[in-house]
Amino acid sequence: MYVRISKLLSDQQVKSINKVMDTATFIDGRSTGGVAVQAIKNNLQLDRDASDFPTELDTQVLSALWNHPTLRSAVIPTQIMAPYYSKYLVGMEYGTHVDNPVMGTPPAIRTDVSITIFLNDPKAYDGGELIVKSEVGDASFKLPAGDAIIYPTGALHAVNKIAKGERRVVVSWMQSMIADPYRRRMVYELDMVCQSLFHKMPDTEEQRVLMRTYGNLVRIWGQP
Repeated sequence: MYVRISKLLSDQQVKSINKVMDTATFIDGRSTGGVAVQAIKNNLQLDRDASDFPTELDTQVLSALWNHPTLRSAVIPTQIMAPYYSKYLVGMEYGTHVDNPVMGTPPAIRTDVSITIFLNDPKAYDGGELIVKSEVGDASFKLPAGDAIIYPTGALHAVNKIAKGERRVVVSWMQSMIADPYRRRMVYELDMVCQSLFHKMPDTEEQRVLMRTYGNLVRIWGQP
């Protein structure tokens, strides 16, 4: 399931993150990749281990993730990993790969859902599309600054080579209360119907029964 969120980060938040990235210390992105991606991962990441790492960036991004209603509905997150702030310069790319199913230092999280938040104007660089592969073809994403795309962590994906300019993104991974992607999609779609019915037919038996069904499915399928 793919879910696009417009303006997950406000213009001001994007501006403040880019201001930090302008002068921050970056390291080779392969330092956070496993053996399988050493030959195909070619990007730069803000050094989270540096003594001057600006922790206020994490506060802004994680707050936006936890509090956005669409994300909460689509993912039902129980844990969200600390974000990675990445940039791709001319010639850089990330070949086709799949992210690790478990990430982070103990206690690690199961990575059910990935999110990429774009930080600069798509016209500022050529190439750099996020490509997510599936049985029915490839989906390509290159979104305006502040917009985000949610996609399955278990899907093969890649970032096309940068031909001109610089691509900046924030990436993170989430563990969902509902591990099964098919059940998670059904719950999300049911929630969307519940919200629509609430606005069209508030305080009706139909609306109450549907909300009860949604809540009970989350209780049955959800794992804290």
